[in-house]
Amino acid sequence: MKKFIDGKAIAEKLCETLKRKVKKLKNAGITPCIALIKANDDPASEIYVSKKENLAKALGIRSQTYKFLPGVKENFLANLIEDLNRDPDIHAILLQSPLAEGLSFKKLINLISPEKDVDGLTSVNQGKLFAGEDCVLPCTPQGIIHLIHSVQEDISGMHAVVLGRSIIVGRPMISLLLNNDCSVTALHSKSRNVIKICSEADIIVSAVGRPKFITKDFIKEGAIIIDVGINRITISEGKRKVVGDVDFDDVWNSVGAITPVPNGVGPMTVAYLMSNTVNLAINQNRKKLGLV
Repeated sequence: MKKFIDGKAIAEKLCETLKRKVKKLKNAGITPCIALIKANDDPASEIYVSKKENLAKALGIRSQTYKFLPGVKENFLANLIEDLNRDPDIHAILLQSPLAEGLSFKKLINLISPEKDVDGLTSVNQGKLFAGEDCVLPCTPQGIIHLIHSVQEDISGMHAVVLGRSIIVGRPMISLLLNNDCSVTALHSKSRNVIKICSEADIIVSAVGRPKFITKDFIKEGAIIIDVGINRITISEGKRKVVGDVDFDDVWNSVGAITPVPNGVGPMTVAYLMSNTVNLAINQNRKKLGLV
């Protein structure tokens, strides 16, 4: 088992495959297109959207970005989403979170057509995932499964612990692990005996947003650790650093495999956003591609 899970390198390999898929689609007269909607003044969101735009361009995927400042009306965004749903040249729609205060993410995300819901966050796709049916899978959990399989192909019967229960990572991650025949324990802010439960896990996926929360006391010898945390801490006056939920140096000698932060889960999330966009373009043009 490779100890260091290089998410950046694995994502780059996935993107090479996507480039070839996009080229074939373009040869058939189809250019995959993703619409990105940002409605906040969050600097981090600006960086994330820019990364998505840049990767789309590098892969030959068309992107259309709609940026709005706080104060934009929810009805305006709802009408935009409905327009994008009807546009046959738009194959995927992403609603960047968080939204500005006063906007309902739950309401707006569920206006997106499930067939264009690129991050698998509509209630329809989440429900299908829970039921084990075919659906659009959320990008981050999908990337995490890929990373786990890169070091352990068969994870059936393994005990996985997921820390965090958000609809973006925690809840869909639980379902994906169950669909891979893992035994899954979900932990969150109200859970008890967290260290003991984690220390019995073969796989730990942490998405709690607490810097260096996971230490060697949490780790079973040889466990696979996936760190989803993105935490910015001050290391000296005027200097900040991004760290994960896991104290990487402290757990290194105990783990079987571990993702770094950054360049672990993050690149996989963006790569699977593009992968989902390509697959949605294929699904919406099955007749044109001779697949029906």
